Amino acid sequence: MKRLPVLILLCPAAALFLQSARAQDDPAVWTFVVSGDSRNCGDLIMPVIAGRAKAAGARFYWHLGDLRALFKVDEDYAGLYRNNPAALTMDAYKKNAWHDFEQNQVRPFRPLPFFLGIGNHEVIGRTQQDFVAHFQKMLDIRPIKRQREADSPDDHTIHTYYHWRERGAGFLNLDNANSIFDESQLAWALKVIASDEADPEIKLLVVGMHESLPDSYSIDHSMNQGTDHGASGRVLYKRLLEFHQKSSKPVYVFSSHSHYYLANIYNTDSWKANGGVLPGWLIGTAGAQHYAVPPEVKSFAEWAENQYGYGVVTVNPDAAEDALQVKFVPVNREDLSADAVARFGEDTADFCFTQNRSGTPARAR
Repeated sequence: MKRLPVLILLCPAAALFLQSARAQDDPAVWTFVVSGDSRNCGDLIMPVIAGRAKAAGARFYWHLGDLRALFKVDEDYAGLYRNNPAALTMDAYKKNAWHDFEQNQVRPFRPLPFFLGIGNHEVIGRTQQDFVAHFQKMLDIRPIKRQREADSPDDHTIHTYYHWRERGAGFLNLDNANSIFDESQLAWALKVIASDEADPEIKLLVVGMHESLPDSYSIDHSMNQGTDHGASGRVLYKRLLEFHQKSSKPVYVFSSHSHYYLANIYNTDSWKANGGVLPGWLIGTAGAQHYAVPPEVKSFAEWAENQYGYGVVTVNPDAAEDALQVKFVPVNREDLSADAVARFGEDTADFCFTQNRSGTPARAR
């Protein structure tokens, strides 16, 4: 296959327009936008994604985690405060990092619903409870709260994981920031899956998380590195396979954590021999330091590396096949507004598009 998805060869605005136009032709067809890993340079990249998503009529944006680096000062943040050294100390940065994310990455999406995931960088020196305490309003937006109350009217607890429903599709946002699913979350997820399996109004299931489920093409940077060596992730994967086999409803899985775009990530020898392949996409391209795609997959998979971007997802719940389709759309240096470049600095913009990368690829299987 070609090195990059065909859509990358199109003008990004035209690509998103084509997806939106299809949805407008059929009211049952709709779109959303997804990506993860907006640390390092996300303050420059995310507003571009936001503007396009809103202009094209996407129903929501879904962030798959890793908001800020936290182990060091993000380069975009350093550019923003380049004339204020006091703001660049680690103490000042840590105090302000999540506020920076809200102001520079979330605010541009308003009023578009923003579904927030948690990544491993959110628990560097912090906990899931810290994350909930800071982002409780984002983790309890109306679709999430409404679904939680429908599931259990007395449940007022806000979690890092949740689910919601949208026009015939069930959505699960999961927390594997520590590379595992703990017992309580896994039990909850299995209960939700069983409910969606039995519900005739749910015609497809979409699952998102930060780290890819075990034994994918991103095996060396995924749940395989968890303390349970991927066991909890395999339980979920096999239940999702069972969901599809029992109900004939399709299942689709999104993740990030590795900083590139790669489609069909579970089409591995391991899953071919152990139950089957779930459609899956890795989209860790919202601003983080670029990683190299495993070279083993480049000859047959759809991929993009050293490239910021996002997935435009078209959902057609009534389709017999391909109820969900993904197109990767790039964000390039010329897409930045003049105001953004002036605000963060020319040097920061240049760094983000020429030096924000690591050349060490993960090993695929």
